[in-house]
Amino acid sequence: MAEKDGKTEKPTPKKLQDARKKGQVPKSQDLSSALSFVSFALAFTALSTYVFQRTFVFLHNMLKLGFSVDNIQNELGSIGITSMMYLIVISAPFLIIAFITGVVGNLVQVGFMFSGEALKPSLKKINPISGFKNIFGKKAVFGLIKNLSKLFIVVGFTLLTLKDSAVLIMNSGNIGTPRIFTFMIGTVSRLCFILAIFLAILGVGDYIFQRYTHKKELMMSMQEIKDEYKEMEGDPQVKAQRKARYRELLSGKISDVDEATVIITNPTHFAIAIRYDQSKDEVPVVLAKGQDIMAQRMKERAKEKEVPMIENRPLARALYKDVEAGSPVPMELYQAIAEILALIFQAEKMKKHKI
Repeated sequence: MAEKDGKTEKPTPKKLQDARKKGQVPKSQDLSSALSFVSFALAFTALSTYVFQRTFVFLHNMLKLGFSVDNIQNELGSIGITSMMYLIVISAPFLIIAFITGVVGNLVQVGFMFSGEALKPSLKKINPISGFKNIFGKKAVFGLIKNLSKLFIVVGFTLLTLKDSAVLIMNSGNIGTPRIFTFMIGTVSRLCFILAIFLAILGVGDYIFQRYTHKKELMMSMQEIKDEYKEMEGDPQVKAQRKARYRELLSGKISDVDEATVIITNPTHFAIAIRYDQSKDEVPVVLAKGQDIMAQRMKERAKEKEVPMIENRPLARALYKDVEAGSPVPMELYQAIAEILALIFQAEKMKKHKI
């Protein structure tokens, strides 16, 4: 479907990050359930002695009351309170482990994340068409088939385990109460481990599938990638203008042309303002430099202030490329600059003599 819409490109990191902010992350409920069940199986095996002892004490105390109707009526409140207390004591470790496992399961899959996007009211949530698609769409059908298959397999494993232990279960009344508990705990533990392995494999597979589906749904077209780039970096034309302004700032100010001894031009693309005042400068200094529009403005300013302009393409390119505004002219260009300055000074002397 994504390819038909022209969405053939993988989602960008920004697209994935935006989806995460909205709470759209790949997450497998099967993997969370599997982690919880694996923890339960391990806890049940580790705490089997604890469960056996508490259950045995509970039954022993209950049986001490006797089976007469009068005893039960008189002790009904006590039986209820005691039953609740024992139930809490027995189930508390499992409830704590289930809570911790649920938190860890979510952290393993999506990390720490809080998104209020899902809490915002939206008409899409009450749209009957969208609801119908969610109920009878491909995802819903696939989920139903997956859950039914899982149910049949779990029931199948349970029946096979019970079938193998059927004879022992039927004769468990002859082995004594303590052994009955040991036998039942062993049977349940074996069944739990079999189911835990199956659910863990299913959960990992479902998580991989959810990640694949998530990225497939976030596929992008080339136009979307271009639009995203523009949004992040700004319009290319605006960006070029910002760079041009930044270069202008680094190239000095137009007013620096007023102090220049000479303007060296390309003649149309570059203009470099050079100052050499023996009272201020030990060596020639680049006051300002400009390209294209900036160069034209510098030349116009130079005409207004009657600053001499000399065309020297190789020198103009070299100065613009290698020397920043406010920096002295490098030694390798001294000879070329000296020749130009000599011409300027000679022209000024001739002008004075004419006057």
